[in-house]
Amino acid sequence: MPGTLRRWSLAALGSTTLLVIGAAAVPHAEQRAPAAPAPEVVRATLDRATARVQDFFERAQSLVCTERVHVQPLSYGLSGDGFGRTVESELRVSWDPQDDGGAAEAKAMRQVMKVNGHKPRKNDRNNCTTPERHDTEPQVLSMLLPGERDDYTWSMAGPATIDGRPALLLDFREKQALSLEVTVENDDEDCLTYTLKGGLRGRLWLDAESHDVLRLDQHLSGQANAPMPRVLQRRPGASPTMTVERFDTSYRFKRMRFENPDETLVLPVSSTSLRITQGAGTPRMRVTTEYRDYHRFLTGGRLVPGLD
Repeated sequence: MPGTLRRWSLAALGSTTLLVIGAAAVPHAEQRAPAAPAPEVVRATLDRATARVQDFFERAQSLVCTERVHVQPLSYGLSGDGFGRTVESELRVSWDPQDDGGAAEAKAMRQVMKVNGHKPRKNDRNNCTTPERHDTEPQVLSMLLPGERDDYTWSMAGPATIDGRPALLLDFREKQALSLEVTVENDDEDCLTYTLKGGLRGRLWLDAESHDVLRLDQHLSGQANAPMPRVLQRRPGASPTMTVERFDTSYRFKRMRFENPDETLVLPVSSTSLRITQGAGTPRMRVTTEYRDYHRFLTGGRLVPGLD
């Protein structure tokens, strides 16, 4: 799970539907839960979703969009607390399938354009967000690629409706146990990064016809604890440990049409994350991300006479 950044000071910041399950009627008005789908049904659904994700990564590499990340510290009641931070970046997908037909993890390539409406400042003390510190980030749908999906257990959870379209619900749970690592970011003692591994669970909404992902929700299966870096434990009043209590994220995807050539792609349009920790400078945080202004970028070349 990608690391997120936390400012040690109190003022600083860190980065980046309807279920309907049918039940058969039985005598005496009793209802019986539907039988679990056979493993081959789950596998076939996964195979179709994987094929759609591979197609998405191949075609999305010709696209660029604007990523707008707003980080908002929250009060104890989860309302806004103080000023937020907004980072706008140019974003594109990078993916390099392996020769044997497998696929490496897809990544987002990022170039920061604006911070709170102005160009990034070199000596900005508050630039402790994931977009400002990381020029690449794993793509969440990589979990469905052949080299990644065996790290999860999968199960069907019934039919649903999302954005007026029939959908299939696919639940997942990461096999690796939950763990947490906390480090100082690039020797900057005011900026922490924490990395969560394992312990992830959630749900996918798949278009019932195409098997494109329309929504993805994920959260931790428990709480994670880890010691603070020693350099921070020596600070007066510093907590010796950090605990991640919640890390809930929801991603939404929608169809978008392009011309020349004409095609329709299902692309990410937004994500919202709620993060609650103990021991960090900003204990409660909401991160809202918008992906907009999608357009193709073209590369080309020309032959120069007389050059070999």
